[in-house]
Amino acid sequence: MKPLCTCVVLLCILYSPGASAQWVQTNGPYGGYIKCFAVSGMNLYAGASPGGVFLSTNNGRSWTAAGLTNTYVVALAASGTNLFAATLLGGPFLSTNNGSSWTPVKIGLTNTSVSSLATSGPNLLAGTFGDGIFLSTDSGTSWTVATAGLTSHSVWSLAVSGPNLYAGTDSGGVFLSTDNGSRWTAASTGLTNADIRAFAVAGTDIVAGTAGGGVFLSTNCGTRWTEVNSGLTNVYMLSLAVTGTNL
Repeated sequence: MKPLCTCVVLLCILYSPGASAQWVQTNGPYGGYIKCFAVSGMNLYAGASPGGVFLSTNNGRSWTAAGLTNTYVVALAASGTNLFAATLLGGPFLSTNNGSSWTPVKIGLTNTSVSSLATSGPNLLAGTFGDGIFLSTDSGTSWTVATAGLTSHSVWSLAVSGPNLYAGTDSGGVFLSTDNGSRWTAASTGLTNADIRAFAVAGTDIVAGTAGGGVFLSTNCGTRWTEVNSGLTNVYMLSLAVTGTNL
């Protein structure tokens, strides 16, 4: 599973006999709220608002600033040697050298308030605040509108599961595309909260986190969703991640 749009959580678990799992604070990055993560090989990237992009090559023990003049980074996506960063007002940026330099990639993008990113093979998807989804087939060099069938136009989160693309919206629930974003259909049956903030993919299962409704699970490509909140003491979900059989 590739880390996507939505925010990806890095789980650092230290184990010793007789001890329970522990969390250890990393040495930075400092200067802003951490909104997102991306992993590419041995590189770990963190996006901050404000603060820009930070790089760690040692599992978070130390961090270095990886540039960007627009410092409000809300989403990251890695595909091969390409690293994409979505910014709150300046659109998406591309780095091909581990964040040493960045190039704006927003030709054809009529809304530069990008809220989510996802890569699907050679394609890049960008969800926006207010104008739905845009598609690029050339690493962000150019963009086209990809909102056919999408009735809710602020897209908080995106996910890829095999040939299926999922879009999480602010008020319309989940939408599904099976043709690389050319057309979207509603896939929200069973959801009791339509404000979708995060996705996680676990094999053939897809998990959705909502703003106030907790977590929902679909085992049939979004055809139906089931609430899975037993034990949760807070049902406002901003990010999800899967490691092995754990969510």
